[in-house]
Amino acid sequence: MSRSAYLVQQKQRGRRLFGVFPALYPREIFWAMNALPVEIWDPPLETGDGNAHLQPYICSVVRSGLELILKGQTRMLDGFLFPHTCDSIQNLASIVNDYLGLEKPCYFLYNPKTPDGHTSRRYYTHQLRFFTRQLEEQLGPMDSGELGRRVAQGRHLQGLLKEIYDLRSHGRLAVSNTAFYRQIREGEYRHPDDFIPSLEAFLATSKGTGNEGPGVILSGILPDREILSHLDHLGVPVVADDLLNCNRRMSTGNDFFEDPYEALVENYFAMPPCPTRGSPIQERIDFMLEKVTQTGAKGVIFCGVKFCEPELFDLPQMVSAIKEAGLNTLVLDVEVNQPLSGQLATRVEAFSEMIR
Repeated sequence: MSRSAYLVQQKQRGRRLFGVFPALYPREIFWAMNALPVEIWDPPLETGDGNAHLQPYICSVVRSGLELILKGQTRMLDGFLFPHTCDSIQNLASIVNDYLGLEKPCYFLYNPKTPDGHTSRRYYTHQLRFFTRQLEEQLGPMDSGELGRRVAQGRHLQGLLKEIYDLRSHGRLAVSNTAFYRQIREGEYRHPDDFIPSLEAFLATSKGTGNEGPGVILSGILPDREILSHLDHLGVPVVADDLLNCNRRMSTGNDFFEDPYEALVENYFAMPPCPTRGSPIQERIDFMLEKVTQTGAKGVIFCGVKFCEPELFDLPQMVSAIKEAGLNTLVLDVEVNQPLSGQLATRVEAFSEMIR
């Protein structure tokens, strides 16, 4: 079932739909209120109308998201959520909320920008409770027991994803790079009642011997479809990732908390290091090198979205540290939904030869 058909089905079941821009947000709160978050990353559109509202140096994730709204393809949504991920997302929030006249509720979530600490945890707890109260004005009172159940469901979902990632890192998942990320990215819009059975079926049918070619790690924002397809063609498996859209949102925490809000706070602070959360660069380097050790990867592909400032700030030090560790690196600057140019394809091919 296509994404659009699935969303129509969910709407018919009585669920409210909310467009969520990247990247970190408490999806369990939506689930507990019979609402479905629908993430907006890279809708397959040619940008045109959005260019009149944005500077030319704004990233294509923001540009394509605005284009989706301007083309009227978000009419079925009941509102939007804009997490404070970066300045570009914040500017987009102002455009959508203040100038487009959509007459849809817009919610704003201000994630803490310090990695840890009592003050940051208390602040984030306040943000989550305030966001819940705002949603309740539109959707009605939340059942605290239902929130606890959805938080537990989120933990189960994280466990399934971790198992899938671990199998891949040890070469025990017999799927292509393209198929792997197609499955993972279903979580951007599918309800957990549907996504969990889908992951379980994927696990049951995909175990086996994976591609034995030299593995690489992807770092950046999104798994680019064209690059994944080209790596499949070259016989180069992706064995791990440091992608905001994927692994960086997978919590590493295992502790149990009675209070669902406390559990959500701990889940946030147990996520891997990320520049959008203000993580120190050394933590990112250590995290990447640990993945190299665990997987035996031969190289790292930094596949950044053009003009993504949070990624670009860390990139020079990340590349330098990986090279010092004796690995090959490839830095690609891409736009979402753009075909793979001959130049980029040649660079990927040359990189695949270097790591063999």
